[in-house]
This record gives sequence, structure tokens and C-alpha cells, in this order.
Amino acid sequence: MTHLARPLLLATLTATLLAACGKAPPPTEEIRPVRYTVVGDDASLPSERFAGEIRARQETRLGFRVAGKVVDKLVSAGEHVKKGQPIARLDAHDYALDLSAKRAQLAAAQNDLAQKEADLRRYQELLAKNFISQAQVDQQRNAVSAARAQLTAARASADVSSNQTGYATLTAVADGIVTEISAEPGLVVSAGQPVATLAADGAREAAIAVPENKLAAVRAAKSFTVTLWAANKQYSGHLRELAGAADPATRTYAARIALDNPDEAVKLGMTASVGLPSTGNAPLTRLPLTALLDEQGKHYVWVIDPKIAKVGRKPVSVASIGADWVAIASGVARGQQVVTAGVHLLRDGQRVSLLKE
Repeated sequence: MTHLARPLLLATLTATLLAACGKAPPPTEEIRPVRYTVVGDDASLPSERFAGEIRARQETRLGFRVAGKVVDKLVSAGEHVKKGQPIARLDAHDYALDLSAKRAQLAAAQNDLAQKEADLRRYQELLAKNFISQAQVDQQRNAVSAARAQLTAARASADVSSNQTGYATLTAVADGIVTEISAEPGLVVSAGQPVATLAADGAREAAIAVPENKLAAVRAAKSFTVTLWAANKQYSGHLRELAGAADPATRTYAARIALDNPDEAVKLGMTASVGLPSTGNAPLTRLPLTALLDEQGKHYVWVIDPKIAKVGRKPVSVASIGADWVAIASGVARGQQVVTAGVHLLRDGQRVSLLKE
């Protein structure tokens, strides 16, 4: 090797070593933490549920038929009452005075009629002796008819006054439970003002609010499942009533689901969950709505491979979507792990670390 080639070789080796030392390290693979859920088969659950409240089929708002001041509150909210049992009373002193006056008028009308009938008999006797004319007898007969009419009016007026005196006591119209009462002593009420609510014994129903996009499904359903939160019991039911117009505030339709087989566990005011039957024969899988990825009109979920801790995008068929859940008809299997958060930040084959829900 010549003296000229040796320096050139050393320069080449030095440049190669420097280039190798300055090369950047390979990038590390990103591991994204994700939340997940394990797929379960929810075929036995209804595809749609509505929150409701147990109510009586017959609920009556009670009020006095006359005005006055409440002097007695005879029952409290939650008490069971019998038909005709007094619930509250008004001060009936004025009505009693009016009834006394009307009865006095009735007595006067009775006496007046008796007097005029006696006068008519005497007039008829005088007519038979030709002491008076037929016209005088006819005039007296008209006076008797007028007195009889006045007696009828006085009797009706006394009956009305007697009824008003009785209306000063508010009574139960059926056997049931007083669910609300505002008739406190000292309260001045007008005629017809509701002061109590009576839930009659008998049939029990679940009152629910139906959004407009579920009207057709609710109307077409043949049966419902009603689950009580407190008693953890389930009952069958059917649609008894569906409002024809939406509530102006909530824009939902009021519906009543009658329970087919209520028992003693069903109490007024209990929280109930009303479910529609599943549509179709295929089992449905219920997932959180956040697990669904929507791209170009198609639906996907991210399924985790637990062996390699990577995700893969799977197309799914959506049966229905609720407020915070989605019912999957096909595309995932029972036991699979599905990502439930951050689905828009993942890619096929990405490594993930699992976070507990």
C-alpha cells in the first residue's frame, strides 16, 4: 500500500464510524391505554327500556264543591281510606245559617199553602150557597196553585242549602290511598280547588314517557316487561293508554303500561323499568354507545386480541341505538373485549394497555 492510499483509507474508515455513531435510534411503538368491556349475550333483555313510576289506574284529585276555610284535616298523606270517609272539613257556619233561613221559608210556604187550601174550601161552600161568584172561587184556586209552586221552590232551595252544608265535608270517592293533601287548617279554598289526590285500590300501572322515535314500537308491542328496582321483581304488562299529543315541555308522549299480575310487592310511587320485547330472533349484544365507530355510514368496533394486546377494527350490524347504549345484532362474539373509549384515536394493529372500567 502506497503512502498516498493509507491516509485515504483511514479517512474513509473514520467517516464511516462517525456516520454510524450519528444514526438516530429506531422509534418505539406507541402503546395507547384504553378502557374496554367484555361482550355479553343480552338476548334475554328487551331492546329498549323506559324509566317509569308505579301509579294507580284511577287517580282522583279531590276538592270541595263549595268555597270556605278549612278547619279540620282528618287524614294525612299515605293513609288508606274507605269510600265515604271524611278527609277534611270547612267552616260550615254560614251554610248552616243559610239552611236555617231556607227551612224557615219552607215552613212559611207550607203554612201559606195550607191557609189558601182552607180558604178555597170555604169559597166552594159559599159558592154552593150562591153567596159568592164562580170567578172568586177560580181566583182562590189560582192562589192555591201559586202557593203550591212557592212551596216546591222553597223545598228545592232548602235541599240545595242542605247539600251545600254537606259539601263542607270532603269525603273519599273510593277505597284507596291519599297520596297528596294540601287542605291544612286555615287555608281558604274556592269551589273545585284540588286539595287532595286519591289513588284508588285495584289495578296498578307504570307511567312512562315515550320519545317520538319509539311511538311506533310501543304502539305495536303486544307485551312489556315491568321491573321494580326496589323489589327486584319482574311483571308482564300491556299498553293501556298512549297520549295523542306530546307534552309541550318534554316533547314526549305519556303512556300507561297496565300490570297483568301485580302483587303486594307493587307499591305506589315505586321506580319501574319498562322494557320492550326484542325485535327479531337474533340475539342482541348491548354495548356502550362510546364503543361504536361510525365511518362513511358504516359501523365498527375495536376488538382487543388479549394474546398480543393489539386491536382490530370489526364491522358490526346495529339493531337499535339508545341514549347511552347500542344493540349489536352481529359482528362481535360473547367474551370478546371491546374498546369503549377513544375509538377515533386507534388504528388497526395498534398495541394497547387495558384500563379497568
